[in-house]
Order: sequence, then structure tokens, then C-alpha cells
Amino acid sequence: MTAPNALIAGRYRLINRLATGGMGSVWEAWDELLQRPVAVKQLLLQPESNEGDARLASSRAMREARITARLHHPHAVPVYDIVEQDGRPCLIMQYLPSRSLQALLNDKGVLAAPVVARIGAEVASALAAAHEAGIVHRDVKPGNVLITEDGSAKLTDFGVSHAVGDVNLTSTGMVTGTPAFLAPEVARGAMSAFPADVFSLGSTLYAALEGTPPFGTDQNPMAVLHKVASGHIVPPRRSGPLAPLLLRMLAPDPADRPPMIEVARNLAALHTDMSAAQKATQPIAMPFPVGNSPSDHTIALPVAGQDANAATPERPPVAPASVTEPNRRRPVGALVAAALLVLVGLAILVGFLLFGPGGGGNRGNTAGGPASPLTSTRTSATSTPPTSTATSSAAETSAGQSTTGSASATASTTGNMVGTPTPAQLAQAIRDYYALLPASTDQGWARLTSKYQSGTAKNRQTYQAFWDAIERVAVNGAKGAPPSTAEATITYYYKDGKVAVEQTTFGLAQQDGILKIDSSTVLNSQSR
Repeated sequence: MTAPNALIAGRYRLINRLATGGMGSVWEAWDELLQRPVAVKQLLLQPESNEGDARLASSRAMREARITARLHHPHAVPVYDIVEQDGRPCLIMQYLPSRSLQALLNDKGVLAAPVVARIGAEVASALAAAHEAGIVHRDVKPGNVLITEDGSAKLTDFGVSHAVGDVNLTSTGMVTGTPAFLAPEVARGAMSAFPADVFSLGSTLYAALEGTPPFGTDQNPMAVLHKVASGHIVPPRRSGPLAPLLLRMLAPDPADRPPMIEVARNLAALHTDMSAAQKATQPIAMPFPVGNSPSDHTIALPVAGQDANAATPERPPVAPASVTEPNRRRPVGALVAAALLVLVGLAILVGFLLFGPGGGGNRGNTAGGPASPLTSTRTSATSTPPTSTATSSAAETSAGQSTTGSASATASTTGNMVGTPTPAQLAQAIRDYYALLPASTDQGWARLTSKYQSGTAKNRQTYQAFWDAIERVAVNGAKGAPPSTAEATITYYYKDGKVAVEQTTFGLAQQDGILKIDSSTVLNSQSR
């Protein structure tokens, strides 16, 4: 598009080029008729377009702009006008000093879950209004979400991709932009509809939380398109409380996705809940509030670390807040009595371990971890199956007792799995896994499926590096849900004093009669 100071349609004078992409160039401009700043976007047609295609794209852009002009919403960038310049359509839009969500993610990597929930709620509310008016956006992605100087989110480019054929994959067979945020049905050639916008927004929020789109990254856009068409996403690992909603939004079948108005309400509720919890656990104020940017080019959003809400024990530590109560004096007599009770309890426990049933505990376990039921010796086909402790395990689960991983943890005797595991066996498998750690990482590694080892845990070295930083780990409230799911609260005590508490759901798989961890998702994560 020409150069600065050029006059478009005899009215809009170009000032500064803001961005250039696969769909055109965006300029800051001045409306000389109404004396106000505007943004001018000249649409770039497909390179192979002939004169007929150009006319079609121009008329399509005019139609999309007229439709979008009906939409008035505080979180949608309005279209003021559409004109032609050098035979190409130009959209005249509201000018907003802002950064795109994509630019923010390029700079920060990932965002904290409460921030993502707020951004998502604002964008979803705009899309819900668009859907109510019969408008499909067709190209929801981080590059089309603008974060303004006051921290609010606004969605732009309604219908533009459709106007220039950017995602009309069946007409030309070409992919000019990234297909990573398309819905699977669109990648397979179907037209975009309201559920496709839901999927694309889910992909956008997933990228903000996980650091990559739900189908991963690949330099070859056709390879990404093939993955998108399959509908098989990489399960979220760092999305915390947002994970269940994201999975519904990213359902392969459009009929299984929630309507956008429901998405907006759920995201707003999640933002409210997480913000309240964050204030309760981290009362220290941010260095500057949202919207007070430290420079003209940085949006002051509270940003999480790269792995702030990781879904597995293989993630980096989370910065804790203090949990001590300073300057509280307690009577000396009460302290002495408490110490005596602790000593008596320890004496009883030691006596039970040395002389009670199964005396000797794990003395023969040279790996440093307990003799887990997942490591028990197989019984022969004619022998009597080992006695199960399902009853005691269930009692522990219902009472919410804690199992702490250490070399002295008590072994369970559930033995090899036969048939569908019971809730107690599923819960016990989680306790037994963490009871091995951090002392016996070889045994712990063997309790993961190969899919989990190469995917979530990445590799043996990464797994070892994580557990090298852990002093101990505790499991609370483990519950099983047949046929293959368990849930528990995992507390990690780091050697540097940090503590992270994660409510996690696990998928387990039986392999050769052994229950192994096959997947994990953090539902809630807090530091203290």
C-alpha cells in the first residue's frame, strides 16, 4: 500500500504502518472528514487470484463489512467504512493503541489462568453478540485479539478471512495463514459456523495457557492442517481450572461444543473464582495494576511463568507464599505436652512397623522406595491371589489421609490387577506411585506408560531433574473412579523451601496386570 501521507479514497491519510501479514497491511491513519484517528487495513488477495477472483473478493469484503457494521459491542473492534484503493478493498476501523495477544504471547510465553479467563470472557461475550446477530467470525486466533492499554481485550477482523479466501481451503487447495486455530470440520473443507468459532476461541485460550496451539507446532502448514483435520488435540497440561471447559470447546464433534454465550458465562465465573482465590492466597499487590503499563509498548498484564500451571509432577517449581504465623507466642506447658504426645505416637508407630503384621517393612527394598503393589511378584496361575488391602485403602481415601513419598513409606499389597480395578485400587495406585518418590525415580519411571514417558514427562533426564529438586511429596484425598480414573491432591515440597499444591486427575492404564499412569491434568494449582 503506497506510503505514508498517501490519501485513501480522498479521505483517509496514512500516517504509520502498524503491521503487515498474510491478509494485508494495517496502517494508522487520519480521517480528514471527521477529524479522528482510524486504522486502515488493505486486504491482500491470493497471489493466484485472477481478475474475476479479485472482483469476487472485493464484493465479498463489502458484504462482510456491511454485516459486521451491524455489530456494536465493547469488546469488538467496529468497522466504520469500506473503500477500494488500487482495485483492492480497504477496511476502515477504530484505531486502538494496543498489542495483539499473539505479540504478548511471543514476549511472555504463557499467561496466568485468571488473566486468560478474563480475556476469554471478554472475547466470548463479543462473539456471543455476533452469533446472536447471525455473524460468524471465521478467524478467531491470538493475532486477532487486541489487548488495549487498559488491559481489556477486543476482537477484530470479523469475516475478513472469508472475504479474501484465507481459510476457504477447498477452493484453491492453498493455505496462506496458519491453520493451527481452525476447527477440524473447517480443516476438512466444511464451512465455518458458530461451533467453529467456539473451537477457535478454545484453541486461542489453549495457546495462551499452554504455550502452543492444541495441535502442536509444525513449520509445514499442510502437516498442521492434517493434524487439525484429525481432531486429536494434545491434552492440556497447564490450564488448571480452565481445562474442563477447554476440552468441551475443543470437542471434535461440533455438536458437543457449548454455545458461545455459555462459554462467556463460564469464563467470567472462572475468572471471578480464581481472582478471589488468588487474593486470598497471595495478598501482596502487583508492582503495577492492570492497564498501567510501565512503557508505551508493554501491556501490564499479570503474567505467569512458563510452567505456572503444569499438570504433572515434571513441571518447574511455583513460587510460594509464606504460611507461617510470626510473633504468635504459645504457652510452654502446651508445647511440652504436644512434644510428649508426638514422642508417644512415634514410639507406637515404630513398634508396629518392627513387630506388627508384616514386621520389617521394606528392609529388603534396596531401591529406597516401598515395595509397591505395582512391583509385587506375579503369582502363578495355580496359586492363591495375594490378599488385598482394598478395605483399608478405601477407609484411608474416605478419611482423606495423606501418603508421603519417602523410603520408609508402608507397602501395600493389592497385587497384580485382574479385571476392572476397584476405586480403592485406582486410588492406591496413585499413592503407591508417589510413595516411591523422590527416592526411587527408576521405579517411579517404570510406573508411567511409554506414552506418558515420551509425552508429558518428555524424557528420563527431564523427569530426574524435576525430582532432584523435590524434598518430599504428599498425597491427600486420593479417590478412584473406575474403570481408569483417579483424583488426588498432590503437595510438592521443594528443597529450596517452596511448596506447590495441585489437585490432579489421573488416567491409568493396565499393562501386564500393572496399573500405570497414562495421563494427568491439573484441575487447580496453588503455591504457599
